[in-house]
Amino acid sequence: MSETFFKSTNLTLGYSNQIVLSNLNLEFSQENNYQIIGRNGAGKSTLINFISLNFDGTDFNSEVIRTKSNIDQISPYATLIMELTFLENIKYFTTKSKISIDEKIAISKNYLPEIYLNEKVKNFSSGMIRRAELSIVEIKESAVLCIDEPLNFLDSEGVDLLKKLINKRSKNQKSNILSTQELIDFEGINFEVIDLNEHE
Repeated sequence: MSETFFKSTNLTLGYSNQIVLSNLNLEFSQENNYQIIGRNGAGKSTLINFISLNFDGTDFNSEVIRTKSNIDQISPYATLIMELTFLENIKYFTTKSKISIDEKIAISKNYLPEIYLNEKVKNFSSGMIRRAELSIVEIKESAVLCIDEPLNFLDSEGVDLLKKLINKRSKNQKSNILSTQELIDFEGINFEVIDLNEHE
């Protein structure tokens, strides 16, 4: 039976006194994938930030049970350190990974050519930064991965890399939570859908 890692009762979130989400009863289980969908302003980013422990707003006395803190998030904004090289970012963000640096580099080469390892990330395009983030996520192998607007900055090849990553993580019983305006069809990968439009 799949383990529940996040459960909420009457989850109500906002900023200052403005409520963005109210009375959500949610349950997320390990080994399952989820897509949080909703129009602009529906609270998608607020919810995924709360799940990934990156929420800086107000929790209005919600009942929440968490069983995992090993959660990674890729947001619409770059999460890498711009002044470091790609390789330095890999080393910095994957210190707890048990695989060797050679294995880490091998994984990174699936996303970006090796010539970019010693290039500062500030010189990367938005698409290259997103690929670099995906490579680091693959190396870290976190139990839960949250991606806000997962297709942002990705060309067709980048989308294929994202699909392969989600598929690999799914086969390894790791959960993936995506937040997007419309449902994304990743052929062969099953998602449970949380439609925030229904909660407005």
